[in-house]
Amino acid sequence: MDMQLPDFGDDMLSSEEAGPIVPRAKAYILEYGQGGLVAFPAHTGVELVDQPRYVVVPGMPYFCQGLMAWQGRRIPLLDLNKFLRGPEAQRTSSVGHVLILAYQSAAGQALEYGAVLAPALIQMIDVIDSQQCALPADIAVLSGISLSCFEYEGRPVPVLDTARIFCKPVA
Repeated sequence: MDMQLPDFGDDMLSSEEAGPIVPRAKAYILEYGQGGLVAFPAHTGVELVDQPRYVVVPGMPYFCQGLMAWQGRRIPLLDLNKFLRGPEAQRTSSVGHVLILAYQSAAGQALEYGAVLAPALIQMIDVIDSQQCALPADIAVLSGISLSCFEYEGRPVPVLDTARIFCKPVA
């Protein structure tokens, strides 16, 4: 049995709705501490885990909270506040939620996974080109790990590249 979608013709939109289509991209927006916001492309978000269990491993970089067990793997759990602001930054006090992120270490490679602390609610938002803005100048590491930056509620929000965070972290 063939299913055909109905043809609504050109009259589907009212005259108020007609006009150019504005491309939108979905992003997860996350507050990482001290009022700072970052975003991740929606396709990188895999799962939000409540009250994760993790193990602190001696010798890990200052921004790594530890290794977290997830789906039979051990994945790094990063504190974005420490990662972005440096070793002097306050450690995120609560590990209530973490966002599991996917990345590829190289094109054509299998997906790998890492996690970031999510001390506040994560939101899925639509981003449009007109929201683009400059990266915050006070966090130098952003220029090497950001795909872009947009303005949200009057604040700059860098879009972080998960592969650059987990494969080539800046220590």
